[in-house]
Amino acid sequence: MINILNLCINDFFKKKFILLSLLPMVFSVIVFSALMLFGGSELLVALKNLASNGEFLDKDGIVATILSFSIVKALILSSFYIFSGFFVIILSSALAGVIAGFLTPIVTKYVNKKYYNINIDPEVATSRVIKISIITFFKFIAILLICIPFLFVPFLNLFIINLPFFYLFYKFMLIDVASNCMDETMFEITMIKGAGLGFALSAVLFYLLCLIPFIGLFFQLFFVMFFTHLLFKKNQNQ
Repeated sequence: MINILNLCINDFFKKKFILLSLLPMVFSVIVFSALMLFGGSELLVALKNLASNGEFLDKDGIVATILSFSIVKALILSSFYIFSGFFVIILSSALAGVIAGFLTPIVTKYVNKKYYNINIDPEVATSRVIKISIITFFKFIAILLICIPFLFVPFLNLFIINLPFFYLFYKFMLIDVASNCMDETMFEITMIKGAGLGFALSAVLFYLLCLIPFIGLFFQLFFVMFFTHLLFKKNQNQ
């Protein structure tokens, strides 16, 4: 793992990959800046007022009474700001990941040519990748719905919300990288058995880094490069 990290650092900080890494970051910043400029601030104010006064619940006796307490309003407002910030970071990183996905073939071909020279034939069909991605997304929605009730449990809510998003990050990274550096047979085996403990632990670390503003935006291709090395080594050991 340390050897792979050193290889990735040496390659990633070359001019080519630095410039490529700027694309997902710049695109995400532009999109979210535009959203904030054209209506984001108004939505934030509206939701803040909604959470702070509770007028929409005046006829719902018990709920309205609960919301009349200052501490409850404070909890609602603080939760709103915390989760708003969380979702902005997650969505911006997800958008950067989508853009980086189009650059994944460049990374995998570079790593393969420089270090492994593995013949990838037959290649994974695009239709197969799309099908698995759609199934993964629906599983993510199901996990998210299961986790929603736990968002109202203090302290637990800070961790539980990350479960569905980590699942999505892990699976999409695995699908994206594996489909570009494995043949059909190895890809299907990896989709069933997973990519191993090293891949999973690396995904946890990289997901946590994505929660740091701008880190997840800029280092998407670094993550792809690291996962590419892991999967090519897995190929060699088969």
